[in-house]
Amino acid sequence: MNYMMAILPKMGGFLLLVLIGFTASRTGIIKKEAMPSISGFLLRIALPALTIGLILENQTTFQTMTQYGKMVLSQILMYFVMAAGGILGSHICHLKGATANVHCGCSVGGNYGFLVIPLIMTLFGAQGGNVYIPICSVIDTTLVWTLGFTLFTNGIGPKENPWKKIIMNPIFLSILLGLCLTSFHISVPDIILSTIGSVGNTCYSWGLVYLGCSLGFMKLTNIFKYKSILVLFFTKSFALPLIIYFISRHFLSEIESMILMLICAAPAMTTSSMIAEQYNLDGEYASTAVVTTTLLCMLIIPLLFCLISL
Repeated sequence: MNYMMAILPKMGGFLLLVLIGFTASRTGIIKKEAMPSISGFLLRIALPALTIGLILENQTTFQTMTQYGKMVLSQILMYFVMAAGGILGSHICHLKGATANVHCGCSVGGNYGFLVIPLIMTLFGAQGGNVYIPICSVIDTTLVWTLGFTLFTNGIGPKENPWKKIIMNPIFLSILLGLCLTSFHISVPDIILSTIGSVGNTCYSWGLVYLGCSLGFMKLTNIFKYKSILVLFFTKSFALPLIIYFISRHFLSEIESMILMLICAAPAMTTSSMIAEQYNLDGEYASTAVVTTTLLCMLIIPLLFCLISL
């Protein structure tokens, strides 16, 4: 499959949806006060519905999960490499305190739900790539709220148990529910399946519209204010994805290597700014990191596929 030809129109469609959200927020059609409700629907209802639907569609069970051990271990290792890249970048840029924490935290994980999942389904769905979505979701959720959360809050405020956030995460719970249904051969009525599918499919459009709205409420003038964010972007979304792809292809399938590359290249997760505000970190730096990496990833992801196809 020519992934470059497949990804260009998809990224163009993604950009249009982001622009719709951006325009809706700038013109006042969507108010800032509505953003928590939209994100709540997406993260607590739509994405879990999509996850359950994919597990049921692919008949992924606890047993089949164990068959992807190399992919799981590779993804876990990748997150630690991303963390190391963030720490190295913060030292190179001489960042201190809360700003250094945000820089390192933004290096781990990315916008998996709203960007990576639609791309996996578009590029690799016909080749059985959808089976990796729930598997990678488990690793992403776990590492973001353990390793990533630790980097965000390192040395700041009281220590919290990150496992509570993982266990109570709606996506994590939906994965467990879906795996139980398939593993124990529990049938689900068609009317429920179709409803789950309809709700889950709203993620593709509304996830990107929400992303555009988020950009509309942020200060775009700050994009080039912090040179260290450009270092973050270069490390996380360009250098490391290429390194990970070319190393992992020696022991993983081509599709698995490209999925790891996509996950690594994804822009900083939108919850980064929420974490920064909640723990009195550098909120402006976090918001700028989200805006900058999101906008630039629209260009860098097609470039990555172009480079690996040479």
